Amino acid sequence: MSSSPLRHRAALAALLLTTPALAQDDVGARLDQLERENAELRRRVDAVAAEVERVELRDVIPPVGESRFGMGPAASKVYAHPGGLSIGGYGEGVYTNYAGDTASRADLLRWVLYAGYKFDERWVFNSEVEVEHATTEEDGEVSLEFAYLEYLHGEALAVRAGLLLTPMGFVNEMHEPTTYYGAARPELERRILPSTWRENGVGVHGALGDFDYHLYALAGLDASGFGPSGLRSGRQAGSESLAEDLALCGRLDWRGTPGVVAGLSGWFGDSGQGGAAGDVSTTILDAHVEVQRAGWRLRGLYAQAELDDTVALSAQNGSVVGERMAGWYAEAGFDLMTLRDGGSRHQVIPFVRYEDLDTHASVAAGLTADPLQDEQVLTFGVQWLPLPEVVFKLDYQDFEQGGDRLHLGMGYVF
Repeated sequence: MSSSPLRHRAALAALLLTTPALAQDDVGARLDQLERENAELRRRVDAVAAEVERVELRDVIPPVGESRFGMGPAASKVYAHPGGLSIGGYGEGVYTNYAGDTASRADLLRWVLYAGYKFDERWVFNSEVEVEHATTEEDGEVSLEFAYLEYLHGEALAVRAGLLLTPMGFVNEMHEPTTYYGAARPELERRILPSTWRENGVGVHGALGDFDYHLYALAGLDASGFGPSGLRSGRQAGSESLAEDLALCGRLDWRGTPGVVAGLSGWFGDSGQGGAAGDVSTTILDAHVEVQRAGWRLRGLYAQAELDDTVALSAQNGSVVGERMAGWYAEAGFDLMTLRDGGSRHQVIPFVRYEDLDTHASVAAGLTADPLQDEQVLTFGVQWLPLPEVVFKLDYQDFEQGGDRLHLGMGYVF
């Protein structure tokens, strides 16, 4: 019996010795549990944040849809947007191998960002900012291609005001790289229809039955930039544009048959802008047709420009400016993937385009036409679209007067 108190004391001592260890183990377990719960909470918060960001970006950067009101597919996003900010864009790069002694070039030709805002179902802002040649040094620049406010009264009538794309030809409004064949835009639509051609102004557009129309009042061209090779350097691009002379520009397209567009465009105004050459009345016209059927896309375009006061203008500019410039091109492309049963998401399109243009089709009496301005260009190649928004291009251009060239190009829209 005398040993019992000793045993009790030993047991109590053992308990006292082990209790701190037990307490420490319990605290450690609780800390481990809290760390696990914290990690799970962080994971869930990150997942929620990523989902919120994804949803918000999807709202701001909607997918590319259909062309609307003459604009390219990516430039048309703002019209389908439910409201608020929308972002899009496109880009293109090209490698050019020139015949002869001219050095080959690799150029990030354009990087473009569209920013649009839909205030409500009626009021829209749309814009395009472009970086050319990857830098503002040397030949590169940053510029606005368009920036306008628009009031959408309905399908039959909308009003635009601001820096507007001139609604002439095929590529001036629809110049995203997935919308035209070849790495280089047609020469006719660079020299006589000087794409990309934009100017400050106001106008209306809409659809009436089978017809789409545009009618704009714009600052005129500046004839001091006209030269032997055409009108391209007469563009003012909305940058402190001289507006002594204004111009009217109109377009009418018939779309009565699915896949067919046929129309006329015209530009009427003086281009002298108060200079010594006089008024320099300028009229530019084009007729165009496009057919898209069963994998085929066919285009034809005729354009001409007529100018007055070209004797005085040539003396002012120091080179002969034609009083009549004219040309045409025909183009055909076929998507080979339409031959597959069930079609394909890919597109493989061989194409060919022939152009004939002369910016000295006639010159004023006393001036001498330059035969080098009578140009024929054969362009042929192929382009592959692995997605509707991505294109790779290979083409060769055979110039009658200028040097031939080979292009490798890439482009995207989003």
